[in-house]
Amino acid sequence: ICHPPAGTTREDVVSRFERLRTLAYDGWEENIHSGLHGENYFCILDEDSQEILSVTLDDAGNYTVNCQGYHETHRLTLDTAQGEECTGHAEGASGTLRTSLLPATTTPQTAAEYEAAWSEWKRAAPEGESRGRAEAVKRMRACLKKGNSVLYVGRVGLTTLPDLLPPNITTLFIPGNTLTRLPALPPGLRELSVSYNQLTSLPPLPPGLCKLSVFNNQLASLPALPSGLQILWAYRNRLTRLPALPPGLRELSVYRNQLTRLPESITGLSSEATVNLEGNPLSERTLQALRDITSAPGYSGPRIRFDMAGASAPREVRALHLAVADWLMPAREGEPAPADRWHVFGQEDNAADFSLFLDRLSETENFIKDAGFKAQISSWLVQLAEDDALRANTFALATEATSSCEDRITFFLHQMKNVQLVHNAEKGEYDNNLAVLVATGREMFRLGKLEQIAREKVRTLAFVDELEVWLAYQNKLRKPLGLTSVTAEMRFFGVSGVTASDLRSAERQVKAAEKSEFREWILQWGPLHSVLERKAPERVNALREKQMSDYEETYRMLSDTELRPFGLVGNTDAERTIGARAMESAKKAFLDGLRPLVDDMLGSYLKARRRLN
Repeated sequence: ICHPPAGTTREDVVSRFERLRTLAYDGWEENIHSGLHGENYFCILDEDSQEILSVTLDDAGNYTVNCQGYHETHRLTLDTAQGEECTGHAEGASGTLRTSLLPATTTPQTAAEYEAAWSEWKRAAPEGESRGRAEAVKRMRACLKKGNSVLYVGRVGLTTLPDLLPPNITTLFIPGNTLTRLPALPPGLRELSVSYNQLTSLPPLPPGLCKLSVFNNQLASLPALPSGLQILWAYRNRLTRLPALPPGLRELSVYRNQLTRLPESITGLSSEATVNLEGNPLSERTLQALRDITSAPGYSGPRIRFDMAGASAPREVRALHLAVADWLMPAREGEPAPADRWHVFGQEDNAADFSLFLDRLSETENFIKDAGFKAQISSWLVQLAEDDALRANTFALATEATSSCEDRITFFLHQMKNVQLVHNAEKGEYDNNLAVLVATGREMFRLGKLEQIAREKVRTLAFVDELEVWLAYQNKLRKPLGLTSVTAEMRFFGVSGVTASDLRSAERQVKAAEKSEFREWILQWGPLHSVLERKAPERVNALREKQMSDYEETYRMLSDTELRPFGLVGNTDAERTIGARAMESAKKAFLDGLRPLVDDMLGSYLKARRRLN
């Protein structure tokens, strides 16, 4: 957006801002606008609705970017590179405009007929939709009269579209409305984005369509797919089946649907293609067929992501205190029930997710096979009841823990126990037991290395549940690496793709890395800094003050030597770059100063790897 490549067109700009909306966190997409002050004005707003970036296009083909003091104008040639070249110019545009030569259709052939249809649709607007329809008609007129090939009408409250759309458009963006159906689509359409609507079906798709984005709708099926389709995003719908897939498809994202089986054409996609099937209740037969195909010698198909046990069925969420009561020891006669204090915790953020997590935890292999598991969870819940901050962080993790199979529950239990270990270190529980502090740091280091190894393993697998791979390394190396936060059981190790050889190699890698890297790693560990600030506050505060002065001095030096001579003082990007370098230099000096203190305090515990019960 800030540095448009040669050949950028207005439709490219619309596409980039729309893509940015899809990447934004929930709630923030409303701060990204196309056409806020006219169709050639694009901007991003901060939390106070103040512009932090704007892009303006003018009739002369100038592309102007304003971003927090940064200002630059680029000269564009408006060329869509679609269809055949015309001899004239579009009204209000410079450069060559290309348009698609469309096949003959039965739709009206005159602007007057389109205008009549759109005016009637606008007049028939229900209460509350008049403004949205007026905006849509304005933009459709611009497409028809000026030759604009992109039609964007997002988030204006439309419940329908007119039966006739501009015949010349190649890109149609209608996200964030409440559409339940679409009219016939223009035959030259190349990209269709109608995400975040309420569509229950789609019309026949144009033969030249390359990208289809229909996520977050209510679709139970898809029409036949064009042979040249390259990207299909249809996640978070109600799909029960997929049509035949074109061989050139590069991205297929259909997670969080109701698919139980798949078309045979899925394994015919290229090795460069990616397929995301997570959150679908795939049948065991389908899973086994995919495992057999993707593990066969010479397999050259796509990389497929899935959930081993499919999506979990919806279930009733119990009150939090009831879920907790099943894990705690019963009260003695005359004493209040231990779970009573959890009544008030049930009103906290994400409490319902944590309640469901506890109920699902009682169905895992660990609960069934490990006699001491219930006592471990009971002790953990007692600490959560006493610590507001730890409880809030733990509840937050539960939001992603219950979406699929039981191994996901186990994996997130490990994450929660890791949070507990780090929290205990930060709040001072190990201030007088430095051996346990170092042991906790070693465990965090080993888990971090295992995650890196698991990610590398995932890249080698064609058919993979990433979570099963991560959990397999944790679970099977629990004893060799002394991982106290890891439980003893998992269900689906057999399909993780992790071999005995992989485990032996991972154990060697982690131990070798710990031997050569751990002293530097723990020097940067936040919980250690918290301990040092409590045990040696004067030395640490002096180092902090020196870090700030080092930063300021280095920044001034870099500004004087690298910015001022070239007139870059005030250039946001240049100042940000030297600021990062100055910060890194000051941080290195801080850690160098911290090293003698750490050696004095932890030296005997760092010399040998200790395993603590």
